[in-house]
Amino acid sequence: MPAKPDKKPVTKAAPKPARTTERYFSRAIGNALRILEIFQQSRRPMTLSQAAGEVKLPKSSVFRILRTLEIAGYLQRIEGERFVLTPSASVMPSQLVSHVVEVARPLMKQLGQEFRETISLAFLFENHIEVVAVIDSVHRVQMGNSVGCLIPPHASSLGKCLTAFQPDGRAEKLVRAFSLVRFTPNTIVDEVAFQKELELVRARGYATDLEESALGGCCVSAPILGADGAAVAALSISMPKMRFVNQDRLLAAVREAAGAIGQELRIQK
Repeated sequence: MPAKPDKKPVTKAAPKPARTTERYFSRAIGNALRILEIFQQSRRPMTLSQAAGEVKLPKSSVFRILRTLEIAGYLQRIEGERFVLTPSASVMPSQLVSHVVEVARPLMKQLGQEFRETISLAFLFENHIEVVAVIDSVHRVQMGNSVGCLIPPHASSLGKCLTAFQPDGRAEKLVRAFSLVRFTPNTIVDEVAFQKELELVRARGYATDLEESALGGCCVSAPILGADGAAVAALSISMPKMRFVNQDRLLAAVREAAGAIGQELRIQK
C-alpha cells in the first residue's frame, strides 16, 4: 500500500482481525481451522447443523466457512447437504502453519531488528496464498500487511516465489484461482510475460515486487523450500520505495533467512 504522510495514521492493506491473546491471531481463520480439525478427527460426513453444533457458532457463519473450504478444495459435498474432508486435506493446515510460524518467528524478528521494515510470512494453501505471520515496521511510514490477507500470485514477491517453485499444474491452479488482475501500471498481466518472470525467479532464487501491487511500495522475497524442492511458504521484507536501498543486503538477508527456515523444517520433518 502506498506510503502515507507522517502526520496521518498508516493504512494497512486490509483491516486487522480481532485480537485475542495473540496480537496476530485471525478469528475467522481460527474458526475455519477448528472446523477442519473436527472433520479430520471425526472422519465422517457432517451436515451444516452438526458442524455448527460442534464449533458452537451460528449456522450462517459456519455455512460461509464450509462453502469457502469446499471451494478451496478442503471439503467436498456428498449426499445432498453433507460435507466430508477431501484426501488433499488429510494433513491438517493448522498443524503445518503453526509449525512453520514457530520456526520462522525468530528469524523474522532478526530481520525486523536489522532492517526495521515489515517482515511477512506467507503460506501456500490448497489453491491460494495467505499471510500467516507479520512483524510490523517501526517506521510511521511503512508498507503494512495483515495476517489473513490473500496474496496475488503474480503481483507480489511472496506470490511469485510460491508460484515459481511449484509443479506446473499447481502453479497454473494458483494463477487461475486468482487471475492476472492489474493493481498498478507495473503489474504483470500478460501470461507470457508472467511465465518469463517465474523463470527469472527460479533462476535467481528470489522475487521482487517493484510497485506492482501498490504504488510507492517495494518488496523482496525468498521461497521456503520443502524436501521435494517445492515452496511451502515464502518470506519477505517490504518498505516504501523511498527506503528501498542497500538491495544487495536485503536480498542476501531474506534468502539466508528463508534458507535457514527451510533447512530447519526439513530436519524436523
